[in-house]
Amino acid sequence: MNTFRVSNIVSTIIGLLALSVVATAQQANLNLEGFVRDEVTGAPVGAKMYIFTPSGKRISINSNSKDGSYLQTLAESGPHKVAVAGYNVYRKEEVVNIPASEKFKIIKQDFLVKTLVQGSEVSTTALAFERNSGMLTAQGVKTLTDLSALLKTNQAMNVVMSIAADEDRLAAAKAAVDATYKREYDAWVKASKKVKKGQTPPVEPVRAADPEDPNKALIQERIDTLKARMRPVKNGDVRIKYVYEPFPVQQVQDVAPAVVASTTAVKGGKNKKAAAPKATPAPKPAKVVTLPQIVIRVGVVKDLMD
Repeated sequence: MNTFRVSNIVSTIIGLLALSVVATAQQANLNLEGFVRDEVTGAPVGAKMYIFTPSGKRISINSNSKDGSYLQTLAESGPHKVAVAGYNVYRKEEVVNIPASEKFKIIKQDFLVKTLVQGSEVSTTALAFERNSGMLTAQGVKTLTDLSALLKTNQAMNVVMSIAADEDRLAAAKAAVDATYKREYDAWVKASKKVKKGQTPPVEPVRAADPEDPNKALIQERIDTLKARMRPVKNGDVRIKYVYEPFPVQQVQDVAPAVVASTTAVKGGKNKKAAAPKATPAPKPAKVVTLPQIVIRVGVVKDLMD
């Protein structure tokens, strides 16, 4: 390598270093500061904040839980992506442009976020499964696709999925047990009245225990389907809780009044004749109770110190 070529290389390096020094000198440190607040109530929110600089550096800070304030000194100009995330808020991203400056400046930027409240509803799907089946409908597939995207974006979020059956089959099973017991009890009362002195009375019947809910097997099948679909979600086995949503207890229907024969005096005569029995009102049909097959709610919400 000749002397001239070496000289050129050295000159190039020195020139690049000089340009770098000049560029650095042109950009003064700037403060990015503001407040993080709830978008509905305006209350201060303490949350995790991530600032991604143009050079690829990631800075992690927290907003103050007492007043929602945050502050970070930046040394680069250009677009900075700021993400507000954490256990207690839906992730929100905004781009803040930091201008080139040779003097110290303060850049104000507030963030409005949606806070996570335990028990608040995320979504409701009326027909997520085929009737009395564990097979998902198109609506159910969309619900799970949307939930997967939500949990991927909010990786600290927990949810509870309530799964319901299509009809209350337990009430009918209990009614059958009650009917059987009533027949046995009526027969026992009748037999007891015929017992003569010295005879052993019949044993009073005991009502059988309530039957197992016929929907439990269906619900387990549906939960297995959901778990298989949500398996790709990071830490989904911990972040997603599945619960059985039973039907509300049905009110016992009022018994229709018995047919009673009454007598009515005939005007102008001394004799009385029996009037026709009053018609028994037809029993009202039982109210059909339905529940949405999947309801997704926000699960346990942790704070920054957990």
